[in-house]
Amino acid sequence: MEKWNAGKIGKTTLRGVVLGAALLAGMVLRQPAMAAEPVHITYGYHPYWTGAWYGVILKSKELWKKYLPPGSTVKFEPHLTGPPMINAMLANKMQIGTMGDMPSLVGSTKGKIADLRLVSVPMYSKSMNCTKILVSKSAPDFKDTKEAMTWMSGKPFAYHKGTCVNRAIEAIIAKGAFKPSEILIMPIEVIASNFEAGKLTAAGMWEPHARRMVEKGYAKYAATAGPWNEYDANFTSMRQDFIDKNPEAAVGWMKAEIEAIQFLIKNPQESTKIIAKELTGYDEQTVWSALYEALPANKGGDPVNYVAKLGFDDDVRALMKDGYKFLHELKVIESGEMPATAINDAPLKKAMQEMGVKAPLGDIRGQPRSAFKN
Repeated sequence: MEKWNAGKIGKTTLRGVVLGAALLAGMVLRQPAMAAEPVHITYGYHPYWTGAWYGVILKSKELWKKYLPPGSTVKFEPHLTGPPMINAMLANKMQIGTMGDMPSLVGSTKGKIADLRLVSVPMYSKSMNCTKILVSKSAPDFKDTKEAMTWMSGKPFAYHKGTCVNRAIEAIIAKGAFKPSEILIMPIEVIASNFEAGKLTAAGMWEPHARRMVEKGYAKYAATAGPWNEYDANFTSMRQDFIDKNPEAAVGWMKAEIEAIQFLIKNPQESTKIIAKELTGYDEQTVWSALYEALPANKGGDPVNYVAKLGFDDDVRALMKDGYKFLHELKVIESGEMPATAINDAPLKKAMQEMGVKAPLGDIRGQPRSAFKN
């Protein structure tokens, strides 16, 4: 009898232990996951570059607050060009930056100093954002890009060294598009002031600087590098140690970026107003036209002004391959090969999956000038 009772008690106790464990497991599963730690980010962006205008939207609409851990802060740091952003990221004074293709590629080669990764491609185009070729206001009105190139041959041509304009212009010169008498190396703002003063015959500029020259009557669009199959892009870069330490925040930032790009594509008028408030010396017409207005085919225009590639597809990788080679020839980087660590698209892929979106995200097709509404 005692033996039988002992067995009975043992079974009852065992059932109690199992039931208790199951209840405890259920309670654990119902507990919310531990919240990620707040992050404190400095973000570098280009207000004066159409390829990075989604960053202005992200800032103005505070989209990051929806996706970063509670208590996070973001310092938005505007820059005119990419190199200062690279320096800040290398020094860990900036954790995320968005900039044009050439400085972005340079940043990805500085692994001996800091590991900077390319994480997304917010913009890609057939030379519709970067390489706009302008001529002086006194130049003739050309019937097509071939006539424009013939006129520019034998005349000085200016560009900003080490930029997407530099790369594309040298590429089309090598392809026989035109032959300038000399190349004038000038910062973008000096090119603008020389057009204003009537001292410049022809130059390459990126948007919105080019559109401002045209809207002000200081210069005319003559061509783009598009007819010679040259492309431009904008990348977002992150420090790899930031991604490693804050994986949830890295994904959250990608979500904020995706939403900002969607807004830029779907809301031209409101986006124009937001961006115009950020810029000095740019009215809403100039801002809208720089990104949304169609450029005629006889001036090198493409029907699509802006493609939100997001991912690193074959088109993007081809541009990158050419870019690394160009930067090496310019002696800006040590090797012409793409670093094995150049890309980390894991945060992007997770963000896209969780948001239910695919790459490419969408595009901006050129609209007639009459579509602008103030």
